[in-house]
Amino acid sequence: MILKNIIESTKLDPEFCADLLGVAPDQFEEWLTGVRPLPRFVIPEISSILGITEKTLLQASTGAGESYATLAPAIWYKLRDSKLVQADREMVALVRKLGYYMDQLAAVRGEKLRRFEPLFRSIRDRVDRTAPPALQGKGAARDFRSMTDLEHGQVAIGEWIRRALRTLGVLTLESPLKSAVEGCAFSVGSVSGPTPCVFANSYKSTWFRRNAVIMHEVGHAIFDLESEQISIDYTTDASDELKDQRAQAFAQECLVPKSVLVQFANRFGLKWGSISAANLATLVGYSHVEQRLVLRAAYDSELISAEQLEAYGALDCASELRELTTHALSTREYLRKQAVEMPKWIAENRNTDLGRRSLRLPSLYVGQVIEALNGQQISESKAAEMLMMDRETFVTRFGSLIGGAEKAA
Repeated sequence: MILKNIIESTKLDPEFCADLLGVAPDQFEEWLTGVRPLPRFVIPEISSILGITEKTLLQASTGAGESYATLAPAIWYKLRDSKLVQADREMVALVRKLGYYMDQLAAVRGEKLRRFEPLFRSIRDRVDRTAPPALQGKGAARDFRSMTDLEHGQVAIGEWIRRALRTLGVLTLESPLKSAVEGCAFSVGSVSGPTPCVFANSYKSTWFRRNAVIMHEVGHAIFDLESEQISIDYTTDASDELKDQRAQAFAQECLVPKSVLVQFANRFGLKWGSISAANLATLVGYSHVEQRLVLRAAYDSELISAEQLEAYGALDCASELRELTTHALSTREYLRKQAVEMPKWIAENRNTDLGRRSLRLPSLYVGQVIEALNGQQISESKAAEMLMMDRETFVTRFGSLIGGAEKAA
């Protein structure tokens, strides 16, 4: 049975898979054993989550193509890594499911753009693949900044990268997951028109750190998703693989090229030979990247020495940074600070549970689902499905936000 072999190769628990698809465990078991064929309507979702072509799943549903039965999906070969436990694999599946719905929503709203295709292709074509990975990443970053109009002057781009990626049609997802996975890049949608999705884990992370994670995953999306179904980065260590060196160089050069560092030093009167904690807070706050990355960029740009890199890295600028920008606040602190201006549902109603796993939905995504419902682009049941909750829960949480207009059929 193809589906049974696929699920076994993923090391995912069948009961979790049933929860993920919103079906009863015994019904999913019938699909696994071939007692009942896979319904056509569920095939696109399973395909996107598991990384199996719809053609292969169709063969599974008809009993054909038994030669495929021993082929493990490439994505799950990576997810069998010893760094990951069962919870990590399930969280990745959950994130891929959300990416699948985000792609659907973009199509419904008429916002499914594919501007990333010519851009990514042009960047790849311009890069000298014989050059060291770091130089490839830096060259790609300069092209990315230039081609996306993020090169204007010597300015930081942390405030703009999410909007720029949406304009390109790249799905961007941030959510707190208790997982060793810090970030990943993968494709969702059909094989003929896959959409890249980049994920940054916000659990015990900062906005400054996530900027780097997002751009690191964009680097993987540009170079690696053509040949791999997923790229995964961990919180526990930094990989020495050449592709990760390239993605890291891409992220650093995108966010803090030397021109940005020099401009900030001139603007704020900073002296690289005597950086204080307050100076460092200014650099972090205005460059939009975490302390270690801004210092690494300064070192690579030959603005500071190895000794200064170590000394400045030991400085604690947290209190100064919190006074400078709300981006330095934790999510809970930020929500408390903004409570008067922020709708209650943003703070309280965005968690969704699928079996034993929970996921906090991005507020922008939740808002767009509700807008699509009120605009009669989707039905109430589809809105609940996209938010991965039952219809009763959806109405209880968001009923006050649903307009009086007639819902889509």
